[in-house]
Amino acid sequence: MSKRKIKTYHQLVEEYKKEITRSEKEMDMIYDRIDRKHENRLLSVAKEKRS
Repeated sequence: MSKRKIKTYHQLVEEYKKEITRSEKEMDMIYDRIDRKHENRLLSVAKEKRS
C-alpha cells in the first residue's frame, strides 16, 4: 500500500488563496470546495486503512 500525502486544511486554503482574494463574492463557494476536497481525502485514506 502506498502512502499518500494528505494536505491539511490550511494547505488547501493556501493553495486557493489567490482565488479567494480575487473574488470575494465566490469566497464561500471556494471554501465549500476546500471543505469537500479535504473531507473526501480523509475518507479515501480511511477506506484504504480498512482494506
